[in-house]
Amino acid sequence: MSAQEPADDAELRHRVRRILAVFRAIAAHMHASGGDARESARHLVGRIGAIGRAGLAASSGGMDLHSLVLDELLTLGAQRAATVNGPTVRLNARSAELMSLAIHELATNAVKFGALSQSQTELRVVWWFTDTAGSRLHFEWAEDGVRIPRDRRHNRGFGSQVIERMIAAELHGDGEMLLLREGMLCTIELPAREALLQHEAAPQDE
Repeated sequence: MSAQEPADDAELRHRVRRILAVFRAIAAHMHASGGDARESARHLVGRIGAIGRAGLAASSGGMDLHSLVLDELLTLGAQRAATVNGPTVRLNARSAELMSLAIHELATNAVKFGALSQSQTELRVVWWFTDTAGSRLHFEWAEDGVRIPRDRRHNRGFGSQVIERMIAAELHGDGEMLLLREGMLCTIELPAREALLQHEAAPQDE
């Protein structure tokens, strides 16, 4: 047995524990929220698919963030154009799984209630590095011109749990979801050493 195998085994065990913890959180949320069985099953299939797609891609050389966003929008049948832009970033397996789940929740809500369900709205998904060393990645999902029902403005769904709790716990990042009067803003910040395999260097100031 090579010297690399024990490290690989440890990483695999940690990854399995992490995914199981995510599934437990999904199950707990679904149990607490109740709701229609068919709708719950559809949500579960979507969440498992998001984690699975990201995990397979990341295990074979990392997951491109731009592709992750576009793939999730396409999977949900989001035909309307969205602004998606940022430097080349490849997520490692751990961050790809959580970011894929977060983006799945954001896109699902946008299709059901947000910018992808209404006319004359705008969806902007952008990311950048907060310093020239590229040590911290800032990701932003913004929906403008959205008429959010009053009863949903204070609703805290599973997406907020992923973004505000799981990302902090697993990736030492920060996340926030804000439901505004005419839109929604989600921001996520990740330390590069915890989340990325590689990325474009941030431009230097002239």
